[in-house]
Parts: sequence; structure tokens; C-alpha cells
Amino acid sequence: MFDVIVVGGGHNGLVCASYLAKAGLRVALFERRYIVGGACVTEEPWPGVRVSMGAYVLSLLREEIIRELELRRFGLKVHIKDPGMFLPFPNGKKLYLWCDAEKTKKEIGKFSKRDADAYGRWQSFWGSFASLAEPFMLNPPPTLKEAKELLANFGSLEVNEADLLSCLQVFARDAKSMLDSYFESDEVKAGLCLDSVVGTFAAPSTPGTAYVLAHHVLGSVNGVQGAWGYVEGGMGGVTQAMRRAAEYYGVSIYTGAEVDEILVKNGEVEGIKLKDGRSVQSKAVVSNADPKTTFLKLLRNAELESDFKKRVSSLKSTGVSFKMVGYLDELPDFGNGKSLQPEHIASEVILPSVDYVEQAYRDALVYGCSKKPWFEVNIQSSVDPTVAPQGKYSFSIFGQYLPYSEKLDDFREEYATLILDTLREYAPNFRPIKYQLLTALDIERRFGIWGGNIFHLDMTPDQLFVFRPLPECNNYTTPIKGVFLCGSGSHPGGGVTGIPGKNAATRVIQWFGRDK
Repeated sequence: MFDVIVVGGGHNGLVCASYLAKAGLRVALFERRYIVGGACVTEEPWPGVRVSMGAYVLSLLREEIIRELELRRFGLKVHIKDPGMFLPFPNGKKLYLWCDAEKTKKEIGKFSKRDADAYGRWQSFWGSFASLAEPFMLNPPPTLKEAKELLANFGSLEVNEADLLSCLQVFARDAKSMLDSYFESDEVKAGLCLDSVVGTFAAPSTPGTAYVLAHHVLGSVNGVQGAWGYVEGGMGGVTQAMRRAAEYYGVSIYTGAEVDEILVKNGEVEGIKLKDGRSVQSKAVVSNADPKTTFLKLLRNAELESDFKKRVSSLKSTGVSFKMVGYLDELPDFGNGKSLQPEHIASEVILPSVDYVEQAYRDALVYGCSKKPWFEVNIQSSVDPTVAPQGKYSFSIFGQYLPYSEKLDDFREEYATLILDTLREYAPNFRPIKYQLLTALDIERRFGIWGGNIFHLDMTPDQLFVFRPLPECNNYTTPIKGVFLCGSGSHPGGGVTGIPGKNAATRVIQWFGRDK
């Protein structure tokens, strides 16, 4: 008998399990795959070539979690990606976005002096937004009473009234109009719009995408605000450090142990049943799976109201992202040669304009895929030699839009060719020795995520904060006594943040102390 069983060894499950064990609870974690990490893993599909098969760069993992779980002590090491972004354009121009704001302003000044000045205001605004948003991010969604108290404290923040109104507008605003209000250069707007649609079946002009952008600009790496980085050894370096921490704090971890069902009797949890038929008892169960998998599969025999299940079924969870991994025997030449250049460290972004993304989205609606997808290329071995043999270069490509469909297997190779052909318009020598393309269907099968949605659920205004995943489950609880949620389908959402895991652990500890 355990106090708590955590279903799924993704990063939030590992974070949650660690905090629960640190609080003195007897915790077991069950993972269906042979490795923990969920979609935050390093795999070796070819000898000596190690790739981040799902998540690929790090920024959003909270420093508090890194510190409190001693993840650096357990092996976490991150290399800052600087420049952060590189965009080649069809006219031969190139844009680099650096961690250093002044350096980036000079780069932007090549396209527009006004935009160089506006970039400072843009960064200042996001600093104000972070001050406003962090109390909401680091805690369960507030009740109306708690929201009023938080709002009452905003007067003490260094945010003027105009910025406060603009910050509040972000939650419903579209990214395109927001970028238009700051910048005039199409190239600069292209460089800043990518984060507004990551993992989301929406265009930059869709209301709510300004918040998706916000969600991705609030991180830091090694104390550098807004930076992104490569985890040494690939993204599995995060979750392997988390595994070592969890085991140190006393968590029992079982891999190759797929949970078939969460067992419930008279509206109260009893434990789990594994695929092999074994049952394991516990006082509480925390699901790191997405809400649809949790309620419609794992709790399929629980007495959940039909209206509740219908609303779960209607949650927006269509995956639209694709992921390609592989390796090269030479660095891509974007016009500066094949020797190591700043662009090889950066995310090399094929996204020439905001209108390009808009068209890619429209194509996906009409044809079921983007005829000209946007995507970013990351060559981690440019800074981390541990992920590829000498003279070889492992790469990762993430992009959109390739919406989930059961027919995706039929044209996977055709679409892979389209991606590579599009990339070769900018770097003609990009010819992988080996590669694999994962569609949303592959992501669903490999990582167990419903619909292959990398955030578990779309991060649109109707599925955020008190609405995530549903109003009655927004505090990491469920209609079943003793069953909790800790995955990306919970507040505050997707990305390798660890926040849902930490917040859920706090809720479970409270339940054991007061509510049980």
C-alpha cells in the first residue's frame, strides 16, 4: 500500500512525485515506457546519435523547482542558446535575435530604426506582464475572491495603468495585432511571432495567441531572462536528473509498467490496475496523463456523470505539430558557409513573414496540412558534442501545421520530403544521412498523448486558468475522491515548466493534511 501513486513519468509526474516524497509520503510512480520523461526524453535511434525526440530546448522550467529539487546536483546542465533565433529570408537578408538586448537592437536596426527603438518597449512590456502573471502561474487558479485580492495588490507592482490594461488584454488578444502595434518591419514581426502559435491550431491573427506568445517568453536559462538553452545530453538530461532526485527522496519508480485503469469504488480511489493484471493499492492517485486519457480511459469504469464526460470529450486537443530528428555530415550553409556560424547555435527559423504563417494555417484548414509549413531547426551538437559522433551533427526540426489524422501514416514520407525541400530553399546542402518524422499520430502513439497535442489541450482563452481543463477540475482535483491531475492539461499549461507538478503536489499534501 502506497500513500500516492503517480501515473506517468513525464516531467510533471516526476516533479509531483518528488515533492510528495519530500513531504514524507510513500510514493510510487508507474511509467508505461522503458524510460521516464514522457515527451521530454533523449533517445538514440542511430548509434552514437542522441536526439531530443519530443521537447528540444529549455527555458520555462522554474528556477524554484531546479533549486528545491537540487536538479543541478543530480546532473542538470544547460548551455545557453545565443543567438536565440536566426531567420533567413528569400531576399537574402538575415535576422539574428540575441540574448543581449542592445545587440538585438543593432540587428533590428538593419531592418528598421523605429523597430530597434520599439524593441526596448517590447521587452519592458513583457517584464511588466511577468510581474502581473507570475502570482497566477505559480499557484492554483484563484477563486473570484482570491483574484480580487491579487488585483488589489497590483497597485504595489511597478506597472502603470496603461501597461496594466495592455497586460490584461494579452489574455484575449491576437499576436498579429499586438506585433503590428509595436513594429513595422515584416522581418522583425516574423522573428517574434513564432511563439504565438507553437502547439496551437491557430494563426497569429486568432484571438488568444498573444497569450500563447506570453507563455513562451517568461522563462530564463542560468539567470538570463528570456533565454533558451540546450540541455547537455538532450532533453532527457532534465528528466534523468528528475528521476535521480525522485529516487533520492524516496520515490519508487517502475518503468515498462503501463497503467490500464485507476480503480474506484463508491466514488473513492482504491489504487491502479496494470496492463499485466496486477493491482496496486494507494490512498491517492495523481495522473500525469492528459485529461482525456485520464477521464475517458483510465477512469472508464468510474461513475462519472455523462455530462461531465461529454464536456471532457469536447475539449480541444487536436495536435498540429510535427517533429523531425536526424543527423548530418556537414553543417547547413545559409549563405555564410559550412563552418560553425552563429546561426548553427540558434534556432534556424523558416518563417519569412506573419502572412506566411497565416497561409500555412489556412492550408491546414482546407487541405489537412500546410503546403508551406513553418518550422525551426536546432543543431544541438553545435554546442554539445555529447549528442553526436565527431564530424556528425544531430538535428531537431519542429513545425506546423500537420493536424492529427488517422491517415497521417499514408503520407509521412511525402511530407518529410516537403519539409526538407522547403529547408533546402534556404540551405541547399541540408541532406540528412538519416532522419525520422513524427506526426501528431506518432506523438500520440509514442508518448501516449491524446491527439498528439504537445500541450495536452489547446492553450486558448476558454481552456486556461479557471477553465483548465474544466472549472470543477481546475484545482488539480477531480470528481473522484483521491484522484488528482498534474499534467500539462492542468493550470498553467504546457511546456517543460514543472509548475503543474509542483502545484498538484501542494494540493495533494493539503488533502492528506486537512481534507482526507
